[in-house]
Order: sequence, then C-alpha cells, then structure tokens
Amino acid sequence: MLSSYPVACPHDDCDWTGSLIPSLVRGGPRAEITSLQPAWFRCPRCRRDWEARIKDDTVIILLGVEQGS
Repeated sequence: MLSSYPVACPHDDCDWTGSLIPSLVRGGPRAEITSLQPAWFRCPRCRRDWEARIKDDTVIILLGVEQGS
C-alpha cells in the first residue's frame, strides 16, 4: 500500500493543501518512498512539481528545485 503525506503546495500563488502520494521522479508514477530518498509531489491545483525528502513521516520541501509541468 502506498503512503500519502499531508502537504501544502509551496508555490507563492497557490494555497492548495491536502494529502498526496509522492513519486520517485518528477511527473512520474506514484511510488513508496523510503526515508531521506528524493521524492516529487505534484500539486493538483496549479499542476507544478516540487522536490522533497521524507523523514520519519515528515515532508521536508527542498527550496529552489520546484519545476513547472
């Protein structure tokens, strides 16, 4: 079973919050992520991606690596 994580879109002009299942690659399929492994999330509202790490079920957003779709 894939784990979803509570997140908020980090983009200044988007205020979406909810739970998402991460991907191992930008725009890729959903996947189970191990602790500190790179993870990508895509906002369902603005459709932009951002990179993060997951540590102890906490999402740590990596600033400066957000990408458009």
